[in-house]
Amino acid sequence: MSQLQFSQSQPRDRGVVDCAKCHSPIYVDKPGSVAIEFSVPCPKCGHRGMYFKRMMRGENEQPERRRTPRE
Repeated sequence: MSQLQFSQSQPRDRGVVDCAKCHSPIYVDKPGSVAIEFSVPCPKCGHRGMYFKRMMRGENEQPERRRTPRE
């Protein structure tokens, strides 16, 4: 058997946006090819929201944390 048959596949390039209604992650394939403003349905609740490309983060990135400490 050759080494090529056992090689792992390339990791997918996916982006993530959070649903505006239920805050579950929505995975977007090929984030580089989406428009500046796009619409995708939530797989959990079915809500279709309008999202901006700048709202998308990488699949392994964490959402931004609160900068000011809680009181």
